[in-house]
Amino acid sequence: METRVSALEVIIPMLATREDLAKHETATQAAINQQTWKIIAWVTGVFAMSTATSIFIATRLH
Repeated sequence: METRVSALEVIIPMLATREDLAKHETATQAAINQQTWKIIAWVTGVFAMSTATSIFIATRLH
C-alpha cells in the first residue's frame, strides 16, 4: 500500500490543472481560427483565379 501511495505522490505534481487546460484550449482555438482564415483566403483566391482564367479564355476564343 505504501508503494502505491508513494507512486501516486510522484505522479500528482505532473497532472494538469484546470487553469493549464484552459490556457491550452484558448491557444488551440486561436490556432484553429487562424488556420481556418488562411484556408478560406486560399480557396477564395484559387476560385477567383480559375474564374478569371475561364473568362479570359472564353473572350479570346471568339
